[in-house]
Amino acid sequence: MNRYDRQIPIFGEDGQKGIMSAVVGIAGCGGLGVNVATQLAVAGVSNFILCDPQMPEVFNLNRQFIYTAGDYRPKSVITAEWIMALNPLAEIKVHAEPFSEDTKYMFKDCTIIIDCLDSFAPRMVLSDLCEELGIPLIHAGVSGFDGQIAVYIPGKTKTIREMIGTMKDEDATVPSVGAAVSAIASMEALEALKVMSGIRSDCEGRLVTVDMRSWTTESIEM
Repeated sequence: MNRYDRQIPIFGEDGQKGIMSAVVGIAGCGGLGVNVATQLAVAGVSNFILCDPQMPEVFNLNRQFIYTAGDYRPKSVITAEWIMALNPLAEIKVHAEPFSEDTKYMFKDCTIIIDCLDSFAPRMVLSDLCEELGIPLIHAGVSGFDGQIAVYIPGKTKTIREMIGTMKDEDATVPSVGAAVSAIASMEALEALKVMSGIRSDCEGRLVTVDMRSWTTESIEM
């Protein structure tokens, strides 16, 4: 049997080829990033560009399951190693430096970018980059039991800046539980797979919020 036989009926043969040929940028290899990288690697994505300079810390380990205490390599390097274990045919470029206005063109060759960042300013740089280069952008964020997803499609929807540009970073440490982070990351990965495979998503141009206490959602069309 083909490794992807169970998902080809969903995406189609051409859709699976789109997934396998895409160049996926993942900005941030924290709680969202490691989950997204895992889901995309096992779904057949074989070309990644990763960015994260941080090293794992003990308080990451409740949700960033690919890391271990005492591994002082950058998260992007460890994530690349993890992806290769899942998909030995993968080709990965690693950037162990912060994502910023000065380094943003590390993602210029991507066909889609996934926002797994944890602060507002670089997210806006990422939004502007995707608008400039015409690259689809999948955004997600999570705090405690609250999560959000948004999908930017060049020429069709509002930008991520226009959708979340009035938000600000929380002053206090963001509360996080692994199961909630994984739930939102899985939604983010699925939206990326829809875009790569050519399946239209109803999330395009919408800000979808998820209350994981009650499992209620709100979808705001921009």
